[in-house]
Amino acid sequence: MMRIPAFCAAVWLAGCATAPRPLTPASPASPDAPEGARIPRRTSLGADATTRKTAALLSAAQKEQAHWDAYGPVSGNPDDEPKAEAKPEMKHDHP
Repeated sequence: MMRIPAFCAAVWLAGCATAPRPLTPASPASPDAPEGARIPRRTSLGADATTRKTAALLSAAQKEQAHWDAYGPVSGNPDDEPKAEAKPEMKHDHP
């Protein structure tokens, strides 16, 4: 039973004792290997039809919001606002 761990230890030590194979110049891990081709990437951030349509809608909404903001924080007549002290009456049917 002790043979298996001893065999594994011997194989592991033998693997560490041997020198690694030299890298060929064609190997990607070699420092002498040529660099990969540089391909200019096309940007994917260009505006497509959906992006242009969304920008137009947001621009229109911003202009409309600016129009509403010109009238102040509350739209409508201040007299039309419900009064804070006027609370609806609550009815309870408890005996």
